[in-house]
Amino acid sequence: MPVTLPTTKSGVDNRWISQKFGMIGAAGIGKSEFWSHGNTLYLQCEAGLNHLDVFKVPVRSWDEFRDAVGALITAATKKDFPYDTVVIDTIDKLVDYAQAEVVMRGKEKFKNLEINTVGDLPNGQGWYQVTNLMENALSKLEELPCAVCYIGHLDNKEIKEPTRSIHKQTISVGGKLGGMLVAWADHFLNIEAQYSGSDLRRKVRTLPTQTLDAKSRGGVVPDGWVWDAKSQINYDKLRGLFT
Repeated sequence: MPVTLPTTKSGVDNRWISQKFGMIGAAGIGKSEFWSHGNTLYLQCEAGLNHLDVFKVPVRSWDEFRDAVGALITAATKKDFPYDTVVIDTIDKLVDYAQAEVVMRGKEKFKNLEINTVGDLPNGQGWYQVTNLMENALSKLEELPCAVCYIGHLDNKEIKEPTRSIHKQTISVGGKLGGMLVAWADHFLNIEAQYSGSDLRRKVRTLPTQTLDAKSRGGVVPDGWVWDAKSQINYDKLRGLFT
């Protein structure tokens, strides 16, 4: 079919339901609690939500994750979608499930080989398939009428350059898959935690540096935003940045 070229600009889509978030930070600093104040559904891939009164679907395998996404798609199709945000908690564990799924498929396909890890699949097929599973899953979630977020663990990775090595704060998922996850998010919120005795100071980073992965497309989420002690206040501030 012939392509009709646009005559007007698209405009900026600042709607909450169009946003994709990634959030990383040290364990126990309130990442999961942050999202609990909206009409949020957690796809709970690992334990840690018992202290929160939230909507959650336990996910303990790739099959269970696929079933949960299917139920969400069905609800959206029926125009009966009750959530404004879906959160994967945590993306690290979901990657583990994707790896286990790929290993299982590899054992069925390559019966003459010993397949115990993703790396055992020939010609690098294992990691390609894991990345493909994750990309397809995130694409399906993007189609839902809600914001989508993943919570991830923080890692300090050594980046080797020709004349030096630096350590970079980024998502703990490695390789091309980790890069894909960072790129996928519209807003990659890196939560820095600083302790002074028993006091915790949390700051949101959204500008990338040589030693830190972070971003906010359009500069919507301010860099250096210091969280209040009350997570409700923090959530309301983020939510107020979008329509």
